[in-house]
Amino acid sequence: MKPILFNNVEFKEIMQYMQELVKQSATIEDEQTKEFISEILKYYDLMHREPLSRMLQAIESSYPDLKDTLKQDYTINTLLELYDFESTNLPNIQKKT
Repeated sequence: MKPILFNNVEFKEIMQYMQELVKQSATIEDEQTKEFISEILKYYDLMHREPLSRMLQAIESSYPDLKDTLKQDYTINTLLELYDFESTNLPNIQKKT
């Protein structure tokens, strides 16, 4: 496994910068460019949300005790919150169809 790339402080700074970039994208005057950026962000989200959901389901079914360890990691907790997986409530992760 590769070493950790960012410590928690650096990760928080990256998150804050990303939030600022998203805010700035809303101020783009060219509607076509704004829609294009929005579409990229939407599919970037979807591209990560589905595999994350599947990983969490696999963890829950095969390694249920691992969820407690995951909850304690700042970056993992942040990711879970970004994708609407409540980091404090991992047992009920189910995909709705």
